[in-house]
Amino acid sequence: MGRTPYKLAFAALAAVDKSTFAMAPYLLYETLGPTLPDGARSAAVLWALAQRIAKEYPTAMRRAGHPSADALFNAMLGGRSGITFTEDEYADAWNHVSHPGHRIPLPIPELLGLLADLDTTPAVHTSDDFPIVLAAGQRRAFTANTIFRDHTWRKRDQQGTLRVSPHDAERLGLSDGALARMTTSRGTAQAVVEIDARLQPGHAALPNGFGLDLPTKDGATDRVGVALNTLTNLTWRDPIAGTPWHKHVPARIEPLPS
Repeated sequence: MGRTPYKLAFAALAAVDKSTFAMAPYLLYETLGPTLPDGARSAAVLWALAQRIAKEYPTAMRRAGHPSADALFNAMLGGRSGITFTEDEYADAWNHVSHPGHRIPLPIPELLGLLADLDTTPAVHTSDDFPIVLAAGQRRAFTANTIFRDHTWRKRDQQGTLRVSPHDAERLGLSDGALARMTTSRGTAQAVVEIDARLQPGHAALPNGFGLDLPTKDGATDRVGVALNTLTNLTWRDPIAGTPWHKHVPARIEPLPS
């Protein structure tokens, strides 16, 4: 009988109870899944995807060699390393633009509002309390995106130093290799100072990927460097994308007693 009766039963259930769509992955796994060959039960959810492709892109699906949704699903089951499920022609590209008239709207109202306010938007975000621009997440030769691994993999900068300019080091009384405390509107942290002539006065930088609590052999934990989210404020972010301004965190830096 094939899967046609199953398709009709599933469609009838969805017509009566709209919550069927929300539970579809589970229902497919428990009903269609056990009938699939070679232990492919978890692939049952692809059956729904094949139905959708057949409904929305029938010509492109047939062009790729699949005369029906069931044929496409069978190809998915057999093509464990992937298959071509649709094949578009160049003229089809604009059909994938969902806006009216298949046109891309260039104006972004939120962005236009920000552009209109540029003349009155403050260009300086530091203050007397937080006079330094801290780049909280500088890429360095031995940084990684908070990957848990032994500290010894880093050949340089094993402590995750706070880099400051020679001008600021002299002005603030910071010494190379000494400890300093950083304070932002979010919190405080300590780091080893590294004086770096590549930084401009008024700027400092901490590396990304530090501040993880890693287990030690005696069952305790060891933390190296600064966990940057202890210094960054979730409200200090791009108003459209919501991305935090990690590279521009107003901060105060002061030396710690040796």
